[in-house]
Amino acid sequence: MPSQAQLSADRPLRDPVDDRLGYARFAEHLAATIADAPDEGLAVGLHGDSGAGKTTAANFARHHLGATGGAVVEFAPWSYGAKSDLAAALAAAIAGAAGLNPPEGGNPGELRAGLAAALGERTGRVVVIVDDLDRLEPARLADAIRVLEGVGRVPGVVQLLVFDRRRHDPVTVDRLVQVPFDLPLPEQGALAQMFLDGLRDLLERYPATAVVTEHHWQQIFSPGIETLLVTPRDVVRLLNTLRVTYPPLAAEVNTADFIAIEAIRVFRPALHDTIRRTPGRFAGSSRPRTAAAADEESKLFHGAWIDQLDPAARVGLITLILRLFPAVPDVEGLIITRDPPGEDTRPELRVASTELFSTYFRFTVPATVIAKSEMAELLAQGTAPESYAAVLRRLAGERDPSGNSRIVTFVDQLGASATSLDAARVESVIGGVIEVGDDFGSELDDRFDRLLDRLLERVPVEQRGDLLERQFGARAGVGLIVAEVARFGREHGRHGGPPERPEGQRTIGLDDVARLEQVALARIRERVAAGSLASVPRLALVLGRWRVWDRGECLSWVSDAVADDPSLIALVMAFPENPEAMRPLVAPEHIVHRVRALVAEGTASPPQRTALERFVAAYAPEDAAVEDAS
Repeated sequence: MPSQAQLSADRPLRDPVDDRLGYARFAEHLAATIADAPDEGLAVGLHGDSGAGKTTAANFARHHLGATGGAVVEFAPWSYGAKSDLAAALAAAIAGAAGLNPPEGGNPGELRAGLAAALGERTGRVVVIVDDLDRLEPARLADAIRVLEGVGRVPGVVQLLVFDRRRHDPVTVDRLVQVPFDLPLPEQGALAQMFLDGLRDLLERYPATAVVTEHHWQQIFSPGIETLLVTPRDVVRLLNTLRVTYPPLAAEVNTADFIAIEAIRVFRPALHDTIRRTPGRFAGSSRPRTAAAADEESKLFHGAWIDQLDPAARVGLITLILRLFPAVPDVEGLIITRDPPGEDTRPELRVASTELFSTYFRFTVPATVIAKSEMAELLAQGTAPESYAAVLRRLAGERDPSGNSRIVTFVDQLGASATSLDAARVESVIGGVIEVGDDFGSELDDRFDRLLDRLLERVPVEQRGDLLERQFGARAGVGLIVAEVARFGREHGRHGGPPERPEGQRTIGLDDVARLEQVALARIRERVAAGSLASVPRLALVLGRWRVWDRGECLSWVSDAVADDPSLIALVMAFPENPEAMRPLVAPEHIVHRVRALVAEGTASPPQRTALERFVAAYAPEDAAVEDAS
């Protein structure tokens, strides 16, 4: 957490050299106006919004006035207690600035007369800067106005009254101020640059993650975040907020999205509350193709928060929300460049990711997500495939609060961030996945497929075949190895069926597929020799591929397997939903009597018995009917 020294106290500037908003030239003109004011007394007004920089401009004007040798004094009526005599305090301040003794007198009239007499005996004028009149309570403000109109309005005195005139009665303002000045708007881009300069200091200490692209930052910052930075005080507020909230999550979020969400929280809290309470309306990446295609309920929901936006920021905020959340439908009547629907927001750590959404609103990583710091620790536990296999096995035995195995979360997140994985680790991670591939049956196959695809994208196409040959030849997951080789073959349309991927998008070349098929075949034969092939997960797939690669060898093994009770049970369980699919290997009716005998023995486990009974019901229905009747 940043120290207090690192947080800005929103103090106004005093030296025009430090000007970043274009106020210095205005202040020089203001000072010249005051210096040339008539001697009979004048009140100049400096007006602007709260936090816009009025005090800074007044300080710059004072700097220029002081350079001319004039007497300048600051008078802060809000700093005096309720019972203090403001008239006497103002008279004493003016006299002191002029090098005179305070005038005597018990009422404003006497004070004014004494001050006018004393000032009449000297040359030069006194400038009284009265800042923050807006801070006064109504009754005290009325007292201050009477004093300024009375004691302060004497020849040789010019008042610079700094306040937001829109907050006061126009008649009173006209009576109090003879020459009004409105604080100019900051020069174009000045507030944005002021923010970016402060942000740069923060990001030097807590760098943005590599997934933050310049394109996305520009899309989010302008006109989105930039729309919310209206005054210098807004810049300071947002930077101070980020100095506190960003560091703990710097490695877990998309920096651009986090800054945007925090800007909304600070400046538009009602909209922030709507977003955080209805993640289903914002998170995700799918949306109707056109604004008109959105359903009525969605139109009503999003129309409600849009209607609450102030007109000055409406387009900028709508643009920001649509770019942050690809799932929010387009808004009719607005053409806004944004990400197309359907893109995965998880790899870029976007707020639109359903897994990460709550991180941006709870300031902590959800327990169902593995923090990037923990991911880094897990990936740093070794450089060999065995090390990553050990990590995967350990995570498989751990559960998150929702009851899910943490290996699922790890594999998904690793796949989403694979593009940022150290290239030197890619092969070892692939080897670790293949090593444990048979530990979990086929339940993680789709996730392993996606992870391996993302990892292989980090490897030049011409090197992938060699890498896979090394790992397929050395790792234990024979079932997964055969499944992956078959998948790579389907990409080419190998062994029947149309190609599943167009040329140029296939993981490996056809020659590499043929080479890996021989590697997979050799691994099958190793399991046969060890007498453990029947225990391989995905046995139906393995036998199907083996039959293609070496039909006679495969059928010979099946013939032996049906004579062995454990192997026969494994064979039947390999085709649980469609036992007819085993016909290319063995005719089901030729083994039904053996299966029936296994059922009768009653030694099979409940899942095995269910598969065996289903097989009997399919190929010996009369026996199944008799058993049911009994």
